[in-house]
Amino acid sequence: MKKYIFFSLAILFASCQDFLEEEMVATITQDYFETESGLEELTVSTYNALRWKYGYVQEGPFAFETGIDITDPQNKARATYDPAAWSAAGVAGQYTNNLLGYFLAQLLGGYPLISDCNKAIEIIRDKAPGKFADPEYANLRRSELYFSRAWFYYLMTTILGDVPLQLQSSNTLPKAFYYPKATSEQIYSQIIADIRFAHEHLPEIADKGRYTKWAAAHFLAKLYLHRAQGQEFRPYRNADGSINPDDPNAYLGLLYKGTGSNDLDSARIFATEVIDHFSQKNGGAFGGLAQDYWDLFRTGIGDWGNENNAEIILPASYIASSKMEDNGRYGMRTDAAFTITYYDAAWNIPTLTWSYGVQKGELYLPSDWGYDVFTDKINDSRFEKSFQIEYKSASFDSKSGNEGEGLPYNDPTNKSLPWTGDEASYFNANIKAGYSRESWGGRAAVAGEHKIGRGDLGLVFLENTKETAIDKSAALAQPYVLYPRWIKDGSSYYYRKTGKDRLQGNLGLLVASGGTNLRPSSRKFIDPNRTTVDNHFGSRDVAIFRLAETYLIRAEVYGRQGEYAKAIDDINVLRKRAAYKANEQRAEVLARLYPGAEQLPNSERSYPYRSESDTYEKIKVDETYWDGSSEKSRLESYPPEATTHEQRFIHFIYNEASREFNTEQVLYDGIHHAGIQLERMLHHNQLASSRSESWPASDNPVNGNGQDGKGKGAFSPKHTFKPFPQTFIDLLTDENNIPLSPEAKKKYQNPGY
Repeated sequence: MKKYIFFSLAILFASCQDFLEEEMVATITQDYFETESGLEELTVSTYNALRWKYGYVQEGPFAFETGIDITDPQNKARATYDPAAWSAAGVAGQYTNNLLGYFLAQLLGGYPLISDCNKAIEIIRDKAPGKFADPEYANLRRSELYFSRAWFYYLMTTILGDVPLQLQSSNTLPKAFYYPKATSEQIYSQIIADIRFAHEHLPEIADKGRYTKWAAAHFLAKLYLHRAQGQEFRPYRNADGSINPDDPNAYLGLLYKGTGSNDLDSARIFATEVIDHFSQKNGGAFGGLAQDYWDLFRTGIGDWGNENNAEIILPASYIASSKMEDNGRYGMRTDAAFTITYYDAAWNIPTLTWSYGVQKGELYLPSDWGYDVFTDKINDSRFEKSFQIEYKSASFDSKSGNEGEGLPYNDPTNKSLPWTGDEASYFNANIKAGYSRESWGGRAAVAGEHKIGRGDLGLVFLENTKETAIDKSAALAQPYVLYPRWIKDGSSYYYRKTGKDRLQGNLGLLVASGGTNLRPSSRKFIDPNRTTVDNHFGSRDVAIFRLAETYLIRAEVYGRQGEYAKAIDDINVLRKRAAYKANEQRAEVLARLYPGAEQLPNSERSYPYRSESDTYEKIKVDETYWDGSSEKSRLESYPPEATTHEQRFIHFIYNEASREFNTEQVLYDGIHHAGIQLERMLHHNQLASSRSESWPASDNPVNGNGQDGKGKGAFSPKHTFKPFPQTFIDLLTDENNIPLSPEAKKKYQNPGY
């Protein structure tokens, strides 16, 4: 990544290492970008668009992870949709402003980069220096610029709806702050046309990180599907396309993006083009997908091989580097947004480790539904491959920088949890005979001795339900520290008992700050290649488009067209890959304690917990998954608003997307544009929901804190869009430079803010 000085101001541009030689330029004037080399560098710099979500550890997840039903921000005000935070003048407006870089606020973000795209497009059109005089070459680079610009507009319409459509560059402050909004219909018409052009002129094979024909085709499939999804909301716009801010359904009107008579067919055609190409190119048993879901995220010290996986259609193009600035001003920090810092001597993990990550700022963890959307955790391997449900003992040597397997259980410096007499008796009587973990060595539990030794499990999570609550005696007698969601003690049921040792605390919901941290976090972005063990800047790339999403796009199209058999075939491509394969090892806690483990053969419930056969037939999808009456359909937990076959099918598609793309900042796009965001949030997300008596109640709430079965939040229709920043609204004028009236500001602002 390179640093440039642009318009005499320090602006950081980013490029992919594979297609730009390193060059440090001290001073750059406008004239430089009218040269061949300057124009090349300006074009490459617009690839920063792809990093928009991932470098801002707060803003990106705030925009694309809050407002989905499978994730909770670990901040009370944001998770419960407190009005002070969720306002144009609050953190919602501030973070939106930081992402978009609205004109006066800063020179990083959406609109400044859109201006860079426009500047480069204008230079190609008007100056055509050097190689750009060749029409074919010029069209190639124009295609890249159209793609970067379209990607920004796509993201902005997703979180804001109608936004200003800027198609000319701007080098100076305007005479009037007159920025009328374009409708989403106008914006989609523009970006679809731009990506159609890009699809025609981009190559099938490009330098790593650059846009290709297949990335354009995937993007077009998404755009056409979203436009088709929004067609039913046309009645909620005025005749001139504007929005009535007083209409309670105005939020749905913002989802209308125009009407194309063949949008679903177009989405299917472009998705099929991508699927056919990757299926042929990649081969394999899973339609071109990675052979193992974990292959997409697998990493190790000095190993970034997952980034070259053939399923990836478009990466964000972060690179492994010891210098933060090589990955842009804010670096790659998705690893720090979704990966919690877990270490404690009680777990024989006394220090930070390379293997378990480090958090920074506000953390985002799954909601209960984020785990339970995996309706078969025993046979769908994506559950354990997505979340860190087990932590082995580990120790870090600050002198050597190496990580070991923790201390022996009888080491005098081992401070892991000691056995009590009751726990030792229970373990020896009920667990020891069948516990064959290699590191354990068959030892008996002895009161007063430390539980956790070298290579043993230290911290383990059990995401069960009230109906499948584990007995408290069994939970405490495990040969590691176990945190169940539900435990049973006599006739009492307790939800997420907390505390560092023996489940003493009661704050299992984020009503008091910090109440939900003890739960599994994402495994997908753990980065053992951080420069120091406490450094939150990551070195890993992120997949923006991958083939699994293409399959789900086409499956949704087939379902909307009534071709459910074809939709099922596409969904089952993902399911075949998701299944455990013969001889594949399960997590110990899955094989021993998770609900459903009792149905496994005894051989699979013993170390090393290998599956005897492929589990695909157990998770294979058919229409009963959304028939509204079967057990499989019940487990999908459809919102009450989903009363028809087609409505339940659409929700199933996004349940499957939740299983496939959790923490990848993809799900928001889908549930939002499909118009089902509100009903899913109210039905699934307890911290956000205002509904009462929709969740199982525990016997351990304290003064209204904890699990009382009631929703804790205030999510409403307005929250399906973010607010325009109040500072921006207050700067706006009409074309004559007259400040907007209160009524005009209200009309400009998104409904409800």
